[in-house]
Amino acid sequence: MARQTKKILKKIKPKEKNSEAKKPEKVGKDYLLIFILSLTFFFMIIGWENFPNVTRGLYAAMAISLSATYANRHFKFTDTQRLWTDRLSKGTMAIAVVLFLYSMFNDYFGK
Repeated sequence: MARQTKKILKKIKPKEKNSEAKKPEKVGKDYLLIFILSLTFFFMIIGWENFPNVTRGLYAAMAISLSATYANRHFKFTDTQRLWTDRLSKGTMAIAVVLFLYSMFNDYFGK
C-alpha cells in the first residue's frame, strides 16, 4: 500500500530538480578572438593616419563587431540584451564586409 501511495504522489507532484545543482556552461577562452581583436586595435592605432576613410570605417566596424561578439559570449546578459548585442555584432560585421568590398572595388576597378 505504501509503495502505491508513493507512486501516486510521484505522478501527482514530481520532485523538483535543483537548477543550482547543474554545472554552469563552460565558456571557451576565445584566444583567437582576443588575438584578432587586439590585432585589429593594433592596426587601427599604427595606421590611422595612413588609412583612407573607408579603411578607417572598416577597422572601426570590425572592432565593434568583435567586441560585441566577445561581450555576448562572456558577459551575463538578459535575453533582450543578448539579442541586441548579437544584432549589433552581425550588423557591424556586414558593414565591415561592405566597406571591404567597396575598398577592393576602388583599388582594382575605380579611379
